[in-house]
Amino acid sequence: MSQNFDLIVIGSGPGGQKAAVQAAKLGKSVLVVEKDRLGGSCLQLGTIPSKALRESALMANPGELSLFTVIERTKRIIREEREVIENSLERNGIQVVSGSGSFHDAKTIIVEKDGVATRYTGEKIVIATGTRPRRAPEFDFDGFTIFDSDTILEMKFQPRTLLVIGAGVIGVEYASIFARTGVRVTLYDARPDLLKSIDKEMVSALTKQFAKSGMKLRLGWTLHSVETVPGETGRAWRADATYTKDDEAITEKFDAVLVCQGRTGNFEKLGLDRVGLKPDDRGSLKVNKNYQTSVPNIYAVGDIIGAPALAASSAEQGRLAALHAFTGADAHFPETFPYGIYTIPEISSVGMQEEELEAKGVQYIVGKATYSELARGKMIEDEFGFLKLIIHAKTKRVIGVHVIGTGATELVHIGQVAMAFGATVDFFVDNVFNYPTLAEAYKVAAYSAKNQL
Repeated sequence: MSQNFDLIVIGSGPGGQKAAVQAAKLGKSVLVVEKDRLGGSCLQLGTIPSKALRESALMANPGELSLFTVIERTKRIIREEREVIENSLERNGIQVVSGSGSFHDAKTIIVEKDGVATRYTGEKIVIATGTRPRRAPEFDFDGFTIFDSDTILEMKFQPRTLLVIGAGVIGVEYASIFARTGVRVTLYDARPDLLKSIDKEMVSALTKQFAKSGMKLRLGWTLHSVETVPGETGRAWRADATYTKDDEAITEKFDAVLVCQGRTGNFEKLGLDRVGLKPDDRGSLKVNKNYQTSVPNIYAVGDIIGAPALAASSAEQGRLAALHAFTGADAHFPETFPYGIYTIPEISSVGMQEEELEAKGVQYIVGKATYSELARGKMIEDEFGFLKLIIHAKTKRVIGVHVIGTGATELVHIGQVAMAFGATVDFFVDNVFNYPTLAEAYKVAAYSAKNQL
């Protein structure tokens, strides 16, 4: 293997992959350094496992599918997706080396594997090492009773009861997935509301569906302790959680606990001090608009640079960083990009929210279409879902789209494209949609908004 490259990428998640492929497309020599398995946390532990787990759970009626069957199918999907990544890198002539990469200087990476250190040089370096779950010291992450999102797929038994601590995106996704497989789930958060960054009406609808599925919500409570209880073998066999709200104190027993309380950057083994870089208190690296760190030839992309920390946004950041590194083209990340939350039911949003517009004093109109109005909604027995268009009252342009229900993460892209091209509400009124489809919701919602205008 060559020791000198135009680009060295540390990490092979979405950001690292796309940076490597883009540089290769420009005719550059590329080395990818991966300490574990190709695909990074996104493939092995995060995005793909949780979404594959969700799809497997959806295939069966609630409570009829073994959790272990779901997990085994998820692992098969991970193996197959890893092969896709391997083939992509190989087709583009990208070399891959296994080991832990760290900086010797701004253009030299030392890769250590099984006690052997190898030196590689690169004119440009991209850090794409991602993040890992933050492990608060008050929890005993034993891998048998108390888990984080990186270890949950290694669960050795099917719990009857599960406490999920943290009602952020990861917490609510796993809570709804486990509830679907028949586990009695309690979702806890010290904050009174879940998913603060999502449209309030969507969150309210999701909360009602959670309650309908039998999930217990402990929002706005104070968690005092989670104590594991040892069995005859000495290994914990349950956890007791104690929390309070106002003057009420409750202790509940759980077979397992999943802790989802944020993530921190993977930076400790990079030797950042050798190149004058320092992460913030969340383990994130600061970059400019072109994803350059304070050392101009060193770039950083993906979760390691903080929000939005989505697989899709990380991939685009990687592509843009490589373009800037080798062509000098300024990075222009799209203003309109969607968020997808793979709960059951799923949610997806793009653009402005009502709360933002009200705070800014912007006049707007909301057009809504419920799945119950659509023939396709009745066919698939999802009469709960709905789509809302947010229309600027003066320009009539579409400035926000929010969807909850079947296919939400697919449907949102129609609105995303319309917004990117500056479409007005008339675009949806004047166009024809296949019948019967859920996409018809755009036309129904557009008529609703048009009538108000």
